Amino acid sequence: VKAKDGKDLPKLVEGLKKLSKSDPLVVCTTEESGEHVIAGCGELHVEICLKDLRDEYAQCDFVVSDPVVSFRETVSEMSSQTCLAKSPNKHNRIYLVAEPMDEELSKAIEDGSVGPKADPKERAKLLTEKFDWDKDTAQRKIWCYGPETDGPNLVVDQTQAVQYLIEIKEHVNSAFQWTTKE
Repeated sequence: VKAKDGKDLPKLVEGLKKLSKSDPLVVCTTEESGEHVIAGCGELHVEICLKDLRDEYAQCDFVVSDPVVSFRETVSEMSSQTCLAKSPNKHNRIYLVAEPMDEELSKAIEDGSVGPKADPKERAKLLTEKFDWDKDTAQRKIWCYGPETDGPNLVVDQTQAVQYLIEIKEHVNSAFQWTTKE
């Protein structure tokens, strides 16, 4: 949303704050570009929020841009394609495959028992005993968690005897963080 008249901007900002407080399902944010975004639980919900904002909270005119719908996807089965990417140093080709994790493992990561902050020895023991992971993979091959470095998604290195891999680890982790956040 954007105020029609520049002098109404403080009213709009105050109205957005009131709207956020009145409806726990609404998230009002200000982007880096300065645009004010209202996120809701669907088209009808957002329409009602806009009406309330216009009539009750901001009591000013504003322009509404077209809605943006964000999609959330998950991995439901092992990917049918192997993706290929070449590293910037041209020493490596990365072949990636996505596969779903056990629901129990996701919950264990979220509750912290297998998460990034867990004791590495305890985490490796739990992964090998409860989730049938290879001991070496459980101890040394988890590269990162995502999103936000502590979410229930993993990048696991399944390579064997590959040189220069450490040179691209940060690139892979950064790409994974970006992908899981979006």
